[in-house]
Amino acid sequence: MIKVVVACGGGIFTTSVVTDRLEEIMRKNKIRHTITPHKITEIPSITGEDLIVVTGKTSATNDEGIPVMIGISLFTGVGEEEFTEEFLAKVKEIEEQKGQNG
Repeated sequence: MIKVVVACGGGIFTTSVVTDRLEEIMRKNKIRHTITPHKITEIPSITGEDLIVVTGKTSATNDEGIPVMIGISLFTGVGEEEFTEEFLAKVKEIEEQKGQNG
């Protein structure tokens, strides 16, 4: 199971749209997952998750080394295919790492 965080600046609308698109992508690719919302300001302290997708540009990093991807293209539609390919590649990489680690 892949645990994804969708982080935004505090608005609800962009988070909802990006979450819906990620749900669609993961269902279509039969990826077991959970998605939880957070604020971008919380990124450094997020724990126990596999991947963070933000709805806007940020230079925030995570103290645990959780990868952070900028997913605004899921909101705007511009570059959505490229983001989806990168996202699925990252999910596959995470699944492989989890398989090796237990």
